Amino acid sequence: MTRKREITERGVREGRPRTSFNDRSGVRLVDFWRLRAAGVALAAFGGVFSASGVGAQEPGVAAVESVWKNAENGSNVVLGGGDVGGAFDAGQRAQTSPSGATFGNDGSPDGVGFEGTRTTNYSLEFELPKSDGQFWAMYDVAAYSERFSNLASPQNAIVDWIMFDAGDDFWRREPFCAFSASRDRLYVYHNESVQRYVSNVVDRFLDPTRRNVSFSIRVVAVKTPDWRSRVASRLTPLRPIVVGNGADPQGWLVEKSELDKVYAEVRKRSDFVLLNSARGVVPNAETFGLASVAPKRELTRDVRLDSSAPAGYVSDVAAVDEGFRFEATPLLSVNGETVETLVRYRATVVEKTSTFGMRVPTSTAPRQRLEVERPSIVACDVRTKLAFPRTKGAILDLGAVPMILPKTAEASGIVESVSRFVAPQSAFYNVVVFLEEAEN
Repeated sequence: MTRKREITERGVREGRPRTSFNDRSGVRLVDFWRLRAAGVALAAFGGVFSASGVGAQEPGVAAVESVWKNAENGSNVVLGGGDVGGAFDAGQRAQTSPSGATFGNDGSPDGVGFEGTRTTNYSLEFELPKSDGQFWAMYDVAAYSERFSNLASPQNAIVDWIMFDAGDDFWRREPFCAFSASRDRLYVYHNESVQRYVSNVVDRFLDPTRRNVSFSIRVVAVKTPDWRSRVASRLTPLRPIVVGNGADPQGWLVEKSELDKVYAEVRKRSDFVLLNSARGVVPNAETFGLASVAPKRELTRDVRLDSSAPAGYVSDVAAVDEGFRFEATPLLSVNGETVETLVRYRATVVEKTSTFGMRVPTSTAPRQRLEVERPSIVACDVRTKLAFPRTKGAILDLGAVPMILPKTAEASGIVESVSRFVAPQSAFYNVVVFLEEAEN
């Protein structure tokens, strides 16, 4: 049986939560307890914050920094209209509504996107709800992002962790809340319990004292789940937290001295495939990535007559992207005694293709029949988290998931590698992950 964690005050406290950002992680933009006392409310943030704030564009940094500065000076700041140095005055309030309509300086629709009588009620000036004690906090994650200058959005590792724990609908329901991220900062509008949790996660990702801790990750695939039949006596069941669909992950705790023995036993199987031929070693709070991509498969999904075409007809050809992507992020707990590993597996596979003939008579071929193809596509997106003591090893079986395997699996390191191949094999495989702390 799997379980789902909710963010609660009890679930947040994995040690004494810090109430200030003056700590060894180097996070220092605002003490959110003082910010709460200041009663900060953002009322005109360009439509960035809503009940589903994740994925929105980055707020106006200058305006935000003005809010934090005034809040830390003990001022009660409300952004709205032209209250902050004219940044939101009527002359600069022209914007686009979700429906595509533009608004003039007086707040009235310009007519774009509106046809007939307008029935939507809207307001450009309001105070954000604070019925559940919500308040703003900004978290500096620049120190984390600077470690990955080659990545476009390294902050997504932190965002994904928070989103997994909260659940997909957490930021879209009452009480009113917001969560947005840029490369250097996280912006959160929620109550004290959630702010404590976010602060806890950011501290764990940025803690410089744990940069020397690394974890070994080996990813293998087998055709059937009976790989554990000969090693069952060495496995102690663990219950992973699961989000997503398409598989039923299971976890087991293993003594570190026994983990290599279990791996050696599984390796003897004729259906064994090692997806990362070199043992992946990933530092704490970093993401291990592995992907395989098949050449695009082009399918003719429709044919229609067209006298202007040279052949007398045109084909509607579409390409299907097949492959899988595996990611794992290990993260030490606050007290350093437990390892939590967030794993995500995504795959798209064409299981089979159905073909049939269509009559396409032309002047040169009046009895012509052309073949049309329709694919049966299998896809999955599995997200799971497994926690285990740092002194032990763990095994995670994602269950039977769709996969395309190359003839020879390529090596993968911390920076994601992509193996491309000419003759892929598509099928369902059990993806099994071996986890342990690496020896320094």
